[in-house]
Amino acid sequence: MKLKKTISFTDKNQIWRLLISESDKILIETRDLESKEVFYHYLDLNNGKIIFKNFQMEEKFWIGVEKIYDEKIIFHQYTKPNMPEHKKIIVYDIQQKEVLWQNDDFIFLTILDNKIYAFKKKFEGKEIFVLDFNSGEIIEKIENEDEKLKLVLGNINSEDFANYIYPETFYNNDKHISEIVENEIHDKSGVSNIDLIKFNDLLMFNYYIKKENNFLDNMFAVYNIDKKKKLITEVLNKNINSYSPDSFFIYKNNLIVLKNKVELISYKIV
Repeated sequence: MKLKKTISFTDKNQIWRLLISESDKILIETRDLESKEVFYHYLDLNNGKIIFKNFQMEEKFWIGVEKIYDEKIIFHQYTKPNMPEHKKIIVYDIQQKEVLWQNDDFIFLTILDNKIYAFKKKFEGKEIFVLDFNSGEIIEKIENEDEKLKLVLGNINSEDFANYIYPETFYNNDKHISEIVENEIHDKSGVSNIDLIKFNDLLMFNYYIKKENNFLDNMFAVYNIDKKKKLITEVLNKNINSYSPDSFFIYKNNLIVLKNKVELISYKIV
C-alpha cells in the first residue's frame, strides 16, 4: 500500500480538538490562548478540500462543540470562564452557513434519530426534554420513570469507534515488525515508549529519543513491511519535556498525524 498526502493544515494556533463527521470530513478546533480566540476549520479527508476555514461564532472563546450531525454542528458555551460545565444549544448548518436555532435554556445530552435530548437544571435534579433537531421546538418531556430515559442515558458517551485505529505499545513478539523497529532505532540512544499501528502491509510507529538536556524528541516513521522500505520519517515534537500521546491514528483508510501540536497532516492509504 502507498500513502498519498491529502491535507497539510496549520493556522499556527494550538490544535485543541478533532471531530470527524459521518461524511468523512474533519472539524479542526484551534485556540489562540493569548488572544482568547477559537477557530474552526472543516476539511474533506478524501481530497483535502476546505469547506470552511477560520470560522468563529459570536462567542469567540468560551465555546465548544458537542457533536457534528447531518452536516450540522451542535455548539455549546460554558457557564463560567475556565469552568467545564456547558450551557446553551446552538445548531449551525454547514451547508446553509447559518445558525438554524439557539436555545439558552437547555443543555445538550445526546442526539438520536434527528431528536436532541436536553435538560434543564432544577433545584433538585433535572428535567429532560426532546427537541426537534432542525427547529429546536420542544416535542416532549421525558419523565424519570420513562423507559426512553434509559435509552437516552445509555447513548451518552457511546460513540462508535469501529472506524478508528489507535496506536498500541510495541511488544517484541513479531519477527518482521521487530526487525523494522530495530532498523529504525539501532543507531539512536535513549529510545523509549514505542507505539505502533500495523495496517495491512504498513507499519506506523512513533518513539521518543532522550537528549543530553533531558528533553525528548518525538519521532514518527512509516514502513512498508514486505519491502522493509521507509515511506515517511518525521519529527513530530521537538525538545519536549514529557511524552505526548495521541500523535497519530487511523480513521478508515486515512492516516492522521499531529505535528508540534499545531499542524495536522492526513494521508490517504491507497
